[in-house]
Formats: sequence, structure tokens, C-alpha cells
Amino acid sequence: MGGIIVDGSPKDSPADGTADAVQSAPRRASFLRVLQVLATTVVVLVGVRLAAPVLNPIFFAVVLSLLFGPIYAWLGRRGLPKPVALVVMLSGMTLLFAVIFYVLGASIARFSAGIGSYSSELGERLASIQVLVDRIGLANVNLRDVVEPRALTGAVGVVLSGIASFLSNLFLILMIVLFLLAEGPALMDRLRASAGEDHPQVERLAFVGRGVVRQFGLRAILNLVTAVGITVLLLTLGVDFALMWGILAFFLAFVPYIGLVLAAAPPVLLALAEFGVGRALLVIAGVTVVNILAENVLSPVMMSRGLSISPTVVFLSFVFWAWLLGGPGAFLALPMTLFVAVMLDTFPETRWLANVVGISSPEKSGPSR
Repeated sequence: MGGIIVDGSPKDSPADGTADAVQSAPRRASFLRVLQVLATTVVVLVGVRLAAPVLNPIFFAVVLSLLFGPIYAWLGRRGLPKPVALVVMLSGMTLLFAVIFYVLGASIARFSAGIGSYSSELGERLASIQVLVDRIGLANVNLRDVVEPRALTGAVGVVLSGIASFLSNLFLILMIVLFLLAEGPALMDRLRASAGEDHPQVERLAFVGRGVVRQFGLRAILNLVTAVGITVLLLTLGVDFALMWGILAFFLAFVPYIGLVLAAAPPVLLALAEFGVGRALLVIAGVTVVNILAENVLSPVMMSRGLSISPTVVFLSFVFWAWLLGGPGAFLALPMTLFVAVMLDTFPETRWLANVVGISSPEKSGPSR
């Protein structure tokens, strides 16, 4: 009996070792799966960064097609044949961009012609303010180190390069938009026919598209209200090129948090050069009031119908997409982040990530199968 008892302990060891091996196998498989996902993500990000010059026009075209898709669908419901509706869309988008870039081009040309006088006036204003600062006793403060008159020239150069870059791809972007508008419904029909009616994946894809269109459209409306308010403010205060600054404010407001600051800085410096400190302070106060009314009064009312994303995530996404895609990534950060967030929110397995992002959707009952 003693031998049996003594032999009992080694007999249990292989069983315990087998159980441990069985338990550790899923852990190793899970760990390897995580490594594979991370490696795949790194490879994809590197590929996107290298292919950014090719992908940026495509991403812009996808965003524009999502925005103009409801208008194209409305034209179809009005009984217009598809070729006629496409011609109307092409003519409308071409006219819209032509007007925008004509106004910007003419204004920037006149602004560039007078940049020397504006710089000299700004230098004189800063010199007079510097005298007051020295009298107060802040002799160590040099305003020319804070506000460089030649910064106006640099800002114009950045704007011109950005416009030239977008114009160089405008034809390609418009062509891609037309193909997406023309083939989008047919692609969805073929996808539904191949996958079957009410297929969960197809419904999720349609749900994601509706969510991104709604949110980005609401953001565009808010930016338009902000741009109109800034334009009216600058016209009232007599600041030159008010329409140009308003258009730039509309586009730059898509850049989270810092976009409106970048849009407001040139008119503030221009008001300082033309009229002095008082008018510049009025511009700052007016832009702040317009932004507060748009973001804290109008935005909660409108965005309650759309999605809500954590401000921290929005800012980090701006940094990430700007790094990944370059300058265009700053403008694409919002729609790209919305697309990823809604995709996470539609799958039960990744909904916890959507909660971390801070997304809350009124269509929470949407497709989640």
C-alpha cells in the first residue's frame, strides 16, 4: 500500500502537465493572434503613408461623394435620367469650386500685391506698442519676436501652395466623384444581390455610410455658419478681404481645435496693421463670440441628431491623420475618424472600443447582428 501511495504523486504529475499545456495553448494562440494583428496594422500604416499622394485624392473624392450623394439621389427621385443628373452634378460642383477658387485667387493676388504696405504698417504699429510696453517696465518683452510682420507673407505662401496642390488634383477628384455617384447605387444593389437581402454586413456598411454623411454634413453646416459670422464681422469692422478670410475659415474649421485659430490669425494681424490694437481686439472678441455661439449653442442642438466623439480622440486623430497623410490628412481627419468610430460601433465585438472613443449614436439600435 505504501508503494501505491508513493507512486500516486508521480502519476498525477503528467495529468496536471497535460491540463496546463491544454490551458496554455489558447493563450499562446491568442498572443500570436495579437502579434499578427499588430504586424498587419504596422504594414498597412506604412503602406498608406507611402501611398499618401495617390490615396489623398481618392479619400477626398469619397468624402465629396458621400456629401453630394443625397443631392444626386434627390435628382433621381425628381425623375431626371442618370446621365442628366450626373451632368447637373458635374456642372454644379465645377461651378462651386470655380467660384471659390476665383474669389480666393483674386483676393490673394490683391493681398500679395499690397503685402509690403501691410507689413510696414504692422511694423509701425508694433513699434508704437513696443514703446508703451517699455514704459510699463516690460523691457525684456520684444513684440517683434512674438509677431513677425513677414509672417503674413509666409501665411500667404502656405495658402497658395495648398490651393495649387488641391487644384492640381481637382479634375481627378471630380472624375472619381462622378464614378462613385454613378456606380454607388449599382454596387450596393449587386452587393445585396450577391450577399442576400438584409445581410448583416451589407446593412452595417449602409449604416456606416449614413452615419458619416450625417455627421460630416452637420459639421459642414456649422462651419458655414461660423464662416458667415466671421465674414459679416470683418465686413462690419472694415477689415480687408473679409470674404477670403471667411472662405478660409470654413475650410480650416474642419481642422479640430487649431483650424479656426489659424484662420483668425491673419485677419487679426491685418486689423492691427490697418486700424490698431482696438480693432484687432474687436476681431478677436468677435471671432470668439461667433465660435462660442456655433460650438456651444448651435452644435449641441444639431449634433444631438448625429454622433458625438470625445474631444481628446478628435485632437489625437487630427495629429495621427496629419502624420499619416500629410497636410490633406488634417482636413480628412474628421470624416476618417467618424468612419472608423462608426465601424467600431456597429460590431458587437468592437463596441467597447467605440465607447472608449466616446462615440454615442442615436441609432444605437442600428444593425449590430
